[in-house]
Amino acid sequence: MKRVCVIFGGVSCEHEVSRISASNIIAKLDKTLYSPVVMEISKNREFYLYEFKDEESYYKQLIKVDNDLKKEKIIPDTDMFRRLEADVVFPALHGTGGEDGILQGFLQLCDVAYVGCDVLSSAVCFDKVIAKDILVQNGICVADYLWFSGDEIKEDMDKIVKTVERKFSYPVFIKPSECGSSVGINKVKNRDALVSSLVFAANYSRKVLVEEFVEGEELEVAVLGSYKKAEASSVGQILASNEFYDYNAKYVDGKTKTLTKTEIGESYVKEIRKIAVKAFRILGCYGLARVDFFLTKGRKAIVNELNTMPGFTGISMYPMLWEENGLPYKDLLTRLITLAEERKTGYRFLTDYTGIKGQNE
Repeated sequence: MKRVCVIFGGVSCEHEVSRISASNIIAKLDKTLYSPVVMEISKNREFYLYEFKDEESYYKQLIKVDNDLKKEKIIPDTDMFRRLEADVVFPALHGTGGEDGILQGFLQLCDVAYVGCDVLSSAVCFDKVIAKDILVQNGICVADYLWFSGDEIKEDMDKIVKTVERKFSYPVFIKPSECGSSVGINKVKNRDALVSSLVFAANYSRKVLVEEFVEGEELEVAVLGSYKKAEASSVGQILASNEFYDYNAKYVDGKTKTLTKTEIGESYVKEIRKIAVKAFRILGCYGLARVDFFLTKGRKAIVNELNTMPGFTGISMYPMLWEENGLPYKDLLTRLITLAEERKTGYRFLTDYTGIKGQNE
């Protein structure tokens, strides 16, 4: 039986959501194939190894930051997964430090198979500005945008306001460029709100994105696959409880409706699924990603962003969409773990250069 180390928690604003994702993943792992190894990264960057029990009470406790489960503090190093006899790591962390390439880089150093996107694609997708730049260069439509550094925001707010107001009419969206799950995002309708929102967003990211307001339906597609072959799920729809799909609407108030089917028309569904796979490939994704769209009133599909470690909570769209497409949660996890193993064995490259034989003879 293979050992799968599920890592959760982390230092981001999404620590609590990560715990819910991990609890679901561990509970739904096929226990005839995999033995879970449970590891937490605390908000203080400390690593804890948990004793595992396949019990409902255990999964409920795991969600709690201050739980009573038996665990021991460990010192992380590049040999720890070998000592734990872990065959695959499932990094169930969202946001900063878990989804931005940092953890993926550590896992690469550990030379262990891991689920999801690699260092570069994780980092690129996490930086909304870089991702947009690459998508635009490859002919994929995104909402029009500007971006400013935190230093610029501190030093010359008047210039930024004038630049924004020359390019856009209100409302506009202000977003931290390098942050997940709608953290720090505001829809602003006047100059005062623009100024305060720019300052607020700069607390979460070195770069701040200013984006045109796009009126339309909010759609999501789950993509699953390898570098060679990826497939898109059906198209889901978000009916946000708030004015837009912010952190509160996603995780707090419980009023947002998520639909795993939408009535936008088959031709638009086909187009959006095709664009989702194209974006997945262009940005170098592997394993999984959720691609978020707007479909405007003029029926134009606009990519909003790619999420390289989408939620695995009970209300998360990624597993729900695959369930709708005939791939149950348990089998989805097995597929993701298998893809991780295939990348580890299939993409090993030389690290020593000796030249082509005979080249220097």
